[in-house]
Amino acid sequence: MPQLNASKAIAKTALAITANIASLFVVSYGLNNAEAININNPTPQQETTTGGSKALVTVRPSSNFDSRISATLLDSRDRLWLGTWQGLIQIDQLTGKAISSISLPNSTVTALLEDNRGFFWVGTTSGLYQISPSSGKIENIAIQLSSSRILSLAMDRAGFIWVGTDQGITRISPYNAETYARLPNIPGTAANVMQIDNAGNIWVGTLNGLFKINPGTAKITARIPFVSGQIVQALTVDPSGTVWAGTPRNVIEINPKTNKAIARINTVTGRDIVALASDKSGELWIGMRDGLVLANTYNGEITSFISNLPHSSVVNLLISEHQLWIGTMGGLGKINAKLKKSEIPNATATVIYTIQK
Repeated sequence: MPQLNASKAIAKTALAITANIASLFVVSYGLNNAEAININNPTPQQETTTGGSKALVTVRPSSNFDSRISATLLDSRDRLWLGTWQGLIQIDQLTGKAISSISLPNSTVTALLEDNRGFFWVGTTSGLYQISPSSGKIENIAIQLSSSRILSLAMDRAGFIWVGTDQGITRISPYNAETYARLPNIPGTAANVMQIDNAGNIWVGTLNGLFKINPGTAKITARIPFVSGQIVQALTVDPSGTVWAGTPRNVIEINPKTNKAIARINTVTGRDIVALASDKSGELWIGMRDGLVLANTYNGEITSFISNLPHSSVVNLLISEHQLWIGTMGGLGKINAKLKKSEIPNATATVIYTIQK
């Protein structure tokens, strides 16, 4: 791959909105409770009491589920959860059948995280909730955030939860959602995406570049000069520790020790990069608004264009046990992340979950 020339800055993208899927939603305020249901035996509505006032929690039948997959989580019990524009559901990994659903105060899920105790943190367009996945009950509601529009979530090595919003970052306790640090005036304003590197540092992609945080001090320790001025909307760390950042125009490789951009993948220049993933094999999966490709990290060449996606617009990628889960605007797909050489040229995904219209 060609080396970067720091004196030649890439022209700033014309996009004026946060590229993270959360920014596409309109904030709306809803109920203050959640309920787990069995898809095969739904209850139309349930009355709950919160703070002295009653509210109806709507339990949606499976026909109302959404196939726009905004977040994906494989939890510690090997259960697959999908965050969608219409709530949180658990599906069977083999059949794609919906097993259960958690109805939220705001059904638009933007980020998912499981903490060390097995509780879920669910970010939405109007708040952050800690939920017991077994009962579907809300355990805590984070109220002292920089903003209620959640864009990203991360957990540091000490177990603290980092909440990225469209107005900065907040570090909270995993036990009671108490605020421990606030960074409201971050460069680029919106924390589109966060990623923990091999040394435990937190990388944050924003509307105006990329920076690194020391989680112990909650201080910004570095900004990446070459990436400055660009929208960063995807991050991943490969097995060697190298950080990869996706923008609406390119994929950029960063050395986490020197904090300098090393190279860019020229073969995807001009493509809108929204998701990245890498596993032990070191190959880089690149999710775009118009498809999914597999890239060789040594020379930057595209080795495969993945066919048979549920939808061409890829939103998020998750690798687990050599399986790549592909969240799209039209459903969930999967593909073997350890393809044989003979399979790479004509790699085909399997559609796991979608809704036929």
